[in-house]
Amino acid sequence: MNILLIDDDIVDSKSIQRSLNSTNNSESLTVVNTAEQALYLIEHDSFDVILLDYMMPKMNGIEMLLELKRRSWINKMAVVMISNEHSESIILKSIDAGAQDFLLKSEINAGQLKRALMQAQKRFELESKLIESYQKVKELAENDHLTGLYNRYYFGEALQRAIIANRTYKANLAVLQLDLDNFKNINDSFGHDIGNVLLQEIALRFKSVLQQNDLVARIGGDEFAFILTSFNSPLYIERHAQRILTLVNQPVIIEERCIHVTGSIGIALHPLNGQTVEDLMRYADIAMYRAKQLGKNKACLFEDNMEKDFQRKYRIEVDLRHACEHQELEMYYQPIVDTQSRHVVSCEALIRWPTAKLNTNPQEFMNIAEESRLIDSLGRWIIDTAIYQQTVISNKLGYTIKMAINLSPLQLRDPTLPTFIQKALEKYQAKGENIVFELTETALLGSDDLVRDSVNAIKTLNCLIALDDFGTGYSSISHLLTFPIDIVKLDKSLLDKVHVLPRYYHILKGLSSMLHQLRIAVVAEGVESAQQVAICSELDIERIQGYYFAKPTSHCRLFMLIQELTGLPTDLS
Repeated sequence: MNILLIDDDIVDSKSIQRSLNSTNNSESLTVVNTAEQALYLIEHDSFDVILLDYMMPKMNGIEMLLELKRRSWINKMAVVMISNEHSESIILKSIDAGAQDFLLKSEINAGQLKRALMQAQKRFELESKLIESYQKVKELAENDHLTGLYNRYYFGEALQRAIIANRTYKANLAVLQLDLDNFKNINDSFGHDIGNVLLQEIALRFKSVLQQNDLVARIGGDEFAFILTSFNSPLYIERHAQRILTLVNQPVIIEERCIHVTGSIGIALHPLNGQTVEDLMRYADIAMYRAKQLGKNKACLFEDNMEKDFQRKYRIEVDLRHACEHQELEMYYQPIVDTQSRHVVSCEALIRWPTAKLNTNPQEFMNIAEESRLIDSLGRWIIDTAIYQQTVISNKLGYTIKMAINLSPLQLRDPTLPTFIQKALEKYQAKGENIVFELTETALLGSDDLVRDSVNAIKTLNCLIALDDFGTGYSSISHLLTFPIDIVKLDKSLLDKVHVLPRYYHILKGLSSMLHQLRIAVVAEGVESAQQVAICSELDIERIQGYYFAKPTSHCRLFMLIQELTGLPTDLS
């Protein structure tokens, strides 16, 4: 045992040395008479136990302990305080400052000193283990085990400290919240192991751009947050956010796969946007969702009007969830008419929400359903209801009416969707050839194996595949060649422009001719006048859909509407 005795009283020091020598143990003793000498030795040597005199000149024992603690040396050795003065106050102060034991010099003998040294060392070892255990627990509580970054808990604590400092020093403070765009698609396509490696690589990139006093944390599955203080203006923060996005955009090679991902960033400033941890994180989150709405791979500073939009969106989501649970949504159907015979040949199933408290439309609330994952259950209810109504309508009419059902991009990424469709067809004894699934071109953009497999699996059920909104800006001929497309629905905007820009007539004519040569049926959407009907007839567009014939209507009124359009007798019972 390596012992350091610190005592300025020569008589007391000699007495303690004699007691140690009489124990006949292999202790190594070093003696100094000032705190300054002791600090020098501790810095350059290692000791197991320190015997520290309480009353010394310049620096007493308590002050010596506090200095050891300040230099983080107190955790390297056990300390026994010794004194000629018996005072409970001194004893408590010594223990609080870090000593393991306290001995009165007048009571020290060989046996007691030996026990005190051994017990002090044991207490020190136990305290060291407790400290080590605490540090491990603290690390687990504050760090994300996957990326090595701080976690949400630590981020909140650090942000609170930064806010307090910002109030004191009037410095700059920004919170950035980043969400990886469509990260679930990567997990679904390549597996969670690949997704985890991607998160680790991105975390390393984030660390590389941090400046002094800045901080980054992983606060969710694919969400990261930054505290930035080293800036002079919001413009700098926006530029820094763009640098972060550039880092995210760089491809990552994992197991010979080149993976691309983008991110969306929301920014909130203290004190401009918020005064508390909760407000800053909420406003950064709101701004991040605005960045996603603007097309993703963007950074947005929070603005006051964003909160109003966010609250509206949140209210719609809550109400929509209630509507789904209480069956308040309804299916409406819009007839699709044969251009030549004017007979109704199919219908498009469209969702409606008649009890909506806010003035919302299907496009808005279905987008919210997709973002909130309500589309998982709602989409299946739509499919089930539409397939059922196809059989009911066809049986009542006495001839087959096909039913068109819209599928969202998120639904196409569900590998269990084809099986669900198959079971619905079997349940209602419906034929796949009478069900059309409409996909938008945006759903097919950048499609991977999951989307491709879903489309092909649906096609194996003999269902028809329609490409919706063709001609709205994302049109790609390759989709017609790489996916089993049976029908193309020309977007309303093409037909609307024929009378404004005559060249659109030739565009429509060329598209119709090309699609027919590919043996793909053509439907014109948004037909609202007899003149547009005539144009479709001239261009050999065989199906038309629009308000000229009928607006979407409930299944109860649909029978009467089909009778009127088709000329069937009114009594179909």
